[in-house]
Amino acid sequence: MSKDMFEVIVIKNFEDPESDSIISRNLWKDIYSDSPLYGRFFLEGFKKARGDVTTFLNDDDIYKQNRLEELYKAFTRHKNLIYFHNSQELIFEKGIKLEKSRLGFTSRNLIRNCDVIIDVDRLRKLARDYKISVTDIILRHVRILADVNNSSLAVKKYVLEHNYDLLMMLPVGIDNFIFAASIKTGELMYFTDKRPTFYRIHGENWTPAFAIGKVHKTYIKKFRSPFRL
Repeated sequence: MSKDMFEVIVIKNFEDPESDSIISRNLWKDIYSDSPLYGRFFLEGFKKARGDVTTFLNDDDIYKQNRLEELYKAFTRHKNLIYFHNSQELIFEKGIKLEKSRLGFTSRNLIRNCDVIIDVDRLRKLARDYKISVTDIILRHVRILADVNNSSLAVKKYVLEHNYDLLMMLPVGIDNFIFAASIKTGELMYFTDKRPTFYRIHGENWTPAFAIGKVHKTYIKKFRSPFRL
């Protein structure tokens, strides 16, 4: 994918000569933030973004070469698309792939090997009829872990702009927040079992993602409640 079709904004809370050299050489935007709130840390870069679609890459994850192309095709073909989420390949700290037979906790559609596009506005009627939330329909009947891993999602910029004040207060769980904010906004959500993201598993990210504790659940509940999903 041509470099003039995307911009890279690096947000970090440290200085490192090697990293700074790479950023400078590639003419990327370099932003320093020491905010303890994850939402506010993220917004430091978001305010500088010029594009209509925002995607993320955590410092411990890796994109495959075709990931940005997959995003571009999805958002170009579906003009009302606001949320994109792909599956992942899991790797250890040193980049060794985890075998599926050993660990299967990755995002996936319940209809296997098939991309799924959800019209949230239409789904709301079904949710009312069955007295269940749109969030539960998607997470229980459409896609497992549809709201996990920042490096696997992309979102239209205006979804975040409309929830700027809430993001300013968000301490953790930006992936959960963006999923919920997209459902609130409506329009289309795209889920694919393609795996253009390497998700690195280690002690610091494994527990909150797949063995969510009481504190993390409290944050998620707090920031979903204004959306009434």
